[in-house]
Amino acid sequence: MTEDELIERWNALTDAREEFLAELEQMERSLLVVQPAEGGWSALQVVEHILASETGTLGYMQKKTSSGWEALDVAGPEHQAAGEALVSRLRSDERYAAPSVLPVPAGTENADVLLVRWEQLRDEMEGFIFSLDEEFFPKLIFRQPAAGPLHLFHTLEFLAAHIRHHIPQIQRIRVSLGV
Repeated sequence: MTEDELIERWNALTDAREEFLAELEQMERSLLVVQPAEGGWSALQVVEHILASETGTLGYMQKKTSSGWEALDVAGPEHQAAGEALVSRLRSDERYAAPSVLPVPAGTENADVLLVRWEQLRDEMEGFIFSLDEEFFPKLIFRQPAAGPLHLFHTLEFLAAHIRHHIPQIQRIRVSLGV
C-alpha cells in the first residue's frame, strides 16, 4: 500500500462526489426537499445521509488513529474479503436499508448549507487522510456496520461506492418528479 494508491482512492472518492453533485444539479433547489410520490427519501435526505455517513467515518478514523498505529491490528485476508464484498454489494442494483447507527435524515436543512458542510467535511477528511503515516495504511481504522473492520484503502473504496450507490436513487427521484 503506497501513497500513490492512496491518491488514486482519494481521487476516486472525489470523482464519485462530483458525479453525484452533477446529478443533483439537474434538479431545481425547491425540488430537493420533495419526497417521491411512491415513498422514499427526498434528494436532500440522500445528501444528508451521505454526509452523516462520511462524518461518522471520519470521526471513527480520527478516534481510532489517535493512539498511534502500533496499537492497531493489521488487516488480514478476511478483512480484505469483507471490504471487497461490501464494495461489490454497493455496486449492485440492490437496495439496502441504512445502518441503524446512522440517524434517519430529516431533509429539513437548507440545501446550500448542507452542501457547504459536505465540502468542509471533505477538506477536513483530505487533511486527515494525507497526514497519516504510511504505517496506518494496512491497519484496521474503521468499522463499517455491514462489513466490520476495514483498512484505510477499503474505507475510501467503501465511501466512493456508497456515493455511487445513491446516484441511481437521485435519478429515480428526478424521474418521479418529472425532472
